[in-house]
Amino acid sequence: MYTKSLIVIFTLIVITTAEVVHHQNCHYPEGTKINCTIHEVRVNPCKEAEHHKPCRIKRGENASISFDYTAYFHGDSLESRAYWANQVIDLPFLGMETNACATTTCPVQSGQKQTYTITLPIAKTYPARTFDVKWKLWNPQEQECCFIFQIKLHK
Repeated sequence: MYTKSLIVIFTLIVITTAEVVHHQNCHYPEGTKINCTIHEVRVNPCKEAEHHKPCRIKRGENASISFDYTAYFHGDSLESRAYWANQVIDLPFLGMETNACATTTCPVQSGQKQTYTITLPIAKTYPARTFDVKWKLWNPQEQECCFIFQIKLHK
């Protein structure tokens, strides 16, 4: 119970201090059923959000990501992963917790609005540049929530 209380308090702190960022849905082939609605994406730090610019995040520091979503599928378990998206291949973000149930309520219920929150370590070894970040959250049947936003890593 104590752990759940800490998660709720941490989530409230992140939500109140993070900035809402511009995001877009992932691209799917025409006719693909969309299984999820992403309502809002928040990143801390991201002073650039009000100008619709990529979030500037210093390498070697942490970034908090939080988003509100409504899944139109059920799942006793969920996985989540961020990717550096490009036109050739999506490279997984290394070092993040992929068990989404550690940071959102499980089991997920279809049609219920929920919040996912995670803190990501941004390694000093990542190149300083702008990245498209693709975020996926999915159940064992590979029904997913997916969106893209930008960050700009700097020294």
